[in-house]
Amino acid sequence: MRFDATCRRTGRGSRARRALAVGAAAVTLVALTATPAGAHYYSGGGANPVFTIRPYSYNATWMPPLDRALTNWNATATPADITKNSGSASTLEVASYSGTWYGLYAPSGTRANRTFRIQINSRTITRDATNFANFVSSSTTHEFGHRLSLNDISDGSHCTTAIMSYCRNRNVMHQPQSHDISDVNEYY
Repeated sequence: MRFDATCRRTGRGSRARRALAVGAAAVTLVALTATPAGAHYYSGGGANPVFTIRPYSYNATWMPPLDRALTNWNATATPADITKNSGSASTLEVASYSGTWYGLYAPSGTRANRTFRIQINSRTITRDATNFANFVSSSTTHEFGHRLSLNDISDGSHCTTAIMSYCRNRNVMHQPQSHDISDVNEYY
């Protein structure tokens, strides 16, 4: 059986068309199952929700809200388990950066061997925070969310329901919300 470029039958083609349809359905199924079904999945996360970060040391103003970000995720009903380990290649840095952002997450390596660098911008946070501790925790918790395969939500539909939302109130929301928890549990 042969088909011309428009898939018209030039011989016995009905079986070949069915085979093509089955093959296309299989490719679609593989494509749909290759990544989690959630709308807010981020492929820059790690394959495992248990990971380490190199210990960091800042002054008494910064340390409690930075550490609270780890506790925020560890206390959720998810498999997230973030600990400090001096042998970790992943880092968290607080400095005054010229950008307009509050935090940045930069992944390295493969998903199976993910390391990362989180940068927290002291300049913008100090300028914009009315509740400093919550703002720092919110920004840092959000960045750890990326390591847990959560993507940014910028559409405005989750301003009050997701730590991953750009429009959340960082002075108030500093913990993962049910939407974030649900997504992490879907991915792991």
